[in-house]
This record gives sequence, structure tokens and C-alpha cells, in this order.
Amino acid sequence: MSLEIVNVTKIFQTPRRGMLAGGQSFTALDDVSLTIAKGASFGLVGESGSGKTTLTRCILRLDTLTSGAIRFDGKDIHALSAAEMRRLRAQVQIVFQDPYASLNPRMTIHDIVAEPLVIHRDVMALSSRQRTERVVELLLQVGLETEHLFRYPHEFSGGQRQRIGIARALAVRPELLILDEPTSALDVSVQADVLNLLHRLQQELGLTYFFISHDLGVIRYICDDVAVIYRGKIVEQGPVAEIFDSPQNEYTRMLLDAMPDPDPDRSPFRRAG
Repeated sequence: MSLEIVNVTKIFQTPRRGMLAGGQSFTALDDVSLTIAKGASFGLVGESGSGKTTLTRCILRLDTLTSGAIRFDGKDIHALSAAEMRRLRAQVQIVFQDPYASLNPRMTIHDIVAEPLVIHRDVMALSSRQRTERVVELLLQVGLETEHLFRYPHEFSGGQRQRIGIARALAVRPELLILDEPTSALDVSVQADVLNLLHRLQQELGLTYFFISHDLGVIRYICDDVAVIYRGKIVEQGPVAEIFDSPQNEYTRMLLDAMPDPDPDRSPFRRAG
């Protein structure tokens, strides 16, 4: 299994203004090519508006392509039938950025995590009791307890909600997880816990990660390879150590220069004693 993004371009057309004025076009993705190998953790980094979200939506087939192809396990995602796409959605799951907005406040944690098992019952044919057992297994796997089963999202912290989102994404045993800024809305101490959880789950389950972030520190910690995107174009990609230690592109160097130094003695905000 691999995810191949081949020469993908996405152009949006803005609406026409008046009878005579023509609509304008905006190129969100410009000839993007990436390959994510099975079991790897691939990072995509760039500032807001660089095209990260558009690429995610194209992978999930929420947006159509202007040109190019996206292949999962050799199959062109944008050429699949509705039935084939439904089966593929069980293999490709996403963890969203905002753990407060991504969980239905009117559903219990049991129902939230069990929902993919109901939707994809053709993939995992489980009885009601078996679904509950699977939900319990998932909650324990992400560091929650059985006592949380029938509580509601508002009763949990941000870090716990993100763990619930991860449990939901894992419910149907996907092969690829798209992680869309999964720690950016969390406190720094909680971010570390969630990143360690993701690292452990990848090792235990053999998952493939497509990790999207603007935080280079997070990318360096969890990813094997990274691509840097700027205004819809990939400006640099390669192994994380190579890109971080010897960046070739000026934009990449700018991003790295903006990273905070982990040594507090070298912080520009520390006053000389």
C-alpha cells in the first residue's frame, strides 16, 4: 500500500461579478507530486494558505482535481465508483485539527467511536455487543477508561477529546491516517502526550501517517520524510534529517529560522544576568 500524488493541480474559479465581468481563477495546488510508502510517516509543512488543506480534500475526494492523479494502493481515487470509494474510505481515515468541533456534542463517546463501525458494517460486520467491545478496546488503546464510555464530549479536556478522535479514526482498522494539525489546538504539555500516543500506535498497528502541520518541531519528531509547500508548489522534499540539517530552498530556511530554540539560555527573550 502506498499513496501516490502525481502532478496534481487544483484551480478554483471565483464567481463572476455582473453580466460582463468574468470570473477569476486561483491555483491552490500547482503540479504537486508526493509518494508516501506503507508504514512511513510523511509530513507536509507550510504556512496557512499554502495548499495543505486543499491537498487533503483532494486525497479524500472532497474536491475534484483540475489535472493529475492520486493513487492509493495503485488505484486512482478520482476514478473509483461510489461503492469503491465507500470501501476506500474505511482504509483512509482522518484526525481533525479541532477536537472541540470534530465531535458531535449530542452523542456519547460510545456512539461517536462506534459510528464508523455502523457506516462500514460491510467491512467490519459486528453485532451491537461486538461494536461496544470494539469501542472499549479502542478507548483503552488511546489511554481512556471504560468509565468514559457513556459520557459526552463536553465532559472531556482538549487532549482527551483528541484521543477520542483518534479512537474513532482507528475504529475500522484503516491503513492510512491523515493527521490534519492534530496537536495545534492543544496545550504544549498535552501535545507531547498526543504525539507520543501517535508514535506508539504507529508502531503497534503498522499505520501509515500523512501528517500535515505548520509546526516544524512536530514534523521533526514524528515524521520520516517531509515536503515543504509554498503557494501551492512543493519547493523541497526529502528525509527529515536532510531537509532540517541542509535545507536547499530559501523558504525552507526561513521556516527553520523561525523555529524557537529549545535551549532557554539562547532565547532572545532571556535577559543577560
